[in-house]
Amino acid sequence: MRLAIGIILAIACAVVIASPAQAAEHRQLRQTHTIDIEVECIETATAIIRELNGYNLESSIVMPDEFGWSQPSANFTRRVDEWAFRHVQEVLRGLGEVTFERESSHHLGAELMNTEIRLEAAAQEIERLSLMMAASDSLSTLIAIDSQLSRVMHERDRIIGTRNLLLSQASSPIIHIQLFESMENRWIYTPPTFGNRIVGSFMGSWRGLLSFGSNTLVGIVRISIPLAIWAMLLCVALIVGNRVRKKRRPPIMVPEQSPAQLEGGQDDEE
Repeated sequence: MRLAIGIILAIACAVVIASPAQAAEHRQLRQTHTIDIEVECIETATAIIRELNGYNLESSIVMPDEFGWSQPSANFTRRVDEWAFRHVQEVLRGLGEVTFERESSHHLGAELMNTEIRLEAAAQEIERLSLMMAASDSLSTLIAIDSQLSRVMHERDRIIGTRNLLLSQASSPIIHIQLFESMENRWIYTPPTFGNRIVGSFMGSWRGLLSFGSNTLVGIVRISIPLAIWAMLLCVALIVGNRVRKKRRPPIMVPEQSPAQLEGGQDDEE
């Protein structure tokens, strides 16, 4: 009995010890899932995808044109939480017929270990340079140490960003989703009837006439505004010119008459 209890406790301890290790190992996996699905309705499928866990990194939707030649489709690159990864996969498989599916995993342990080593080396270098700066009295040496310290700190920040990116990739798998609408539900182009063509032609002519009239009116207004301005300027120039000519015109001179001419004129009057 004691042996059985001891075995059970040993197994329980091994499970407890191994579970964190397995969880840590799983967290260092960068998982990517690619799936192509043929659905009955693009709008319904995209609405379901938007309600799933995570967020879209990229997305695009292609709808049919007025003639129905293009097949409706949609593409999503979605990042989801690790705990919801399998649930999202099952929901996607239930949207329609899966035509292609692939899942890949990349272990990030070596990359994370490399970033941790580089980060520790950068921290040691920063500490060493700080001690050198505190012990130095030369201005040129302080400037050189400060420049080196800034470079190492920038490198440390870059390494931290790389580590955070790797951790986010491990904790949030990526799913590439491609949706195609079924050809059976594709909208078929129906040619218009003769009456619809006549009505469409008449409405097109009427819209063309209205467009021509409005464009002509706009052109007349655009032309009339500068012409009116030039006419006003011309009138002002003519008025100013007339006034200037009147001011410059010499006065009319009356010829002077001698006394004999004046007496002769009086005799003639008598």
